[in-house]
Amino acid sequence: MRMNSTILGLAAVLVIGLVALPVLAATADVDIRGGEYIPASLTVEGNTAVTWTNYDEVSHTVTSTGGVFDSGPIEQNETFNYTFADTGTYPYGCTLNASTRRTPMQGVVIVVPEGMMVEENGNETGEEPGNMTLADLIAGDENLTSFADAVGKAGLAQTVLGAGGPYTVFAPDDAAFEALDNETRTALLNDTEMLDSLLMHHVVRGNYTEEDLMEETNVTGNETVLEALTGDSLNVSAADGNLTVENGTIVASDLAAENGIVHIIDTVLVPPDLLPPENVTPAENATPAENATVVENVTPAAPDEEQRVIP
Repeated sequence: MRMNSTILGLAAVLVIGLVALPVLAATADVDIRGGEYIPASLTVEGNTAVTWTNYDEVSHTVTSTGGVFDSGPIEQNETFNYTFADTGTYPYGCTLNASTRRTPMQGVVIVVPEGMMVEENGNETGEEPGNMTLADLIAGDENLTSFADAVGKAGLAQTVLGAGGPYTVFAPDDAAFEALDNETRTALLNDTEMLDSLLMHHVVRGNYTEEDLMEETNVTGNETVLEALTGDSLNVSAADGNLTVENGTIVASDLAAENGIVHIIDTVLVPPDLLPPENVTPAENATPAENATVVENVTPAAPDEEQRVIP
């Protein structure tokens, strides 16, 4: 009997000790190599500690676009750790190379509820299927085939719209993409990183119905500002019952998905400094008078320089 009591006592102490142990956070790793985050998109459960390791000779940062975390400069072989306690989507990038690249390094961490199974492709499992996601809604809308093709090609944007949220998406219709010149379309479709930046420039955090946007603009004097996932500002204005986002007008609104809302607009919104100069101002738009002025200002003693300044 005494032995049984001893065993029960030891078992009780063991149970109490196990209960007292802190819950260990899950871990995940992101490599920084060749000016890229690998993987660029990471889906984790809540209470996961993510470690970034810089293997490049140059310094990089891991800076959240929403100001949630900022590593500061990470030198070669140094690491940065952050534990994601709250569910949500956390886009981030490097601030040190933004001035030397057309598009800064980009990554995103998508945090789903703790205990939820997550496949390697980022899809949630183990739950009954729900309503369609933003990615599903966009893919199935006959007016958004160009936008849907771009989302599929970009990859990172598809992951964000498929697993993150809630988001409000201002999706350009097919006519808006057709209005882009051939050089711009080619530049975007051939550069996945640039395409991701363009698409996420059309996405903001939170659910904003048409009524919500009207209320926001009325409170602030017919105009309000939303922050895109790229960190850029989007000006939303109301006039004569119509809503505009930057230079695009909302032509269809309140398309609801499981993780957000889609408003269709008639213009592709291009963030500042996204496209290379040759796509921003095509050479054929330059006036002869401007060219003549540039050539006249070049001294005859430097014929080579004359050739360089003539478009």
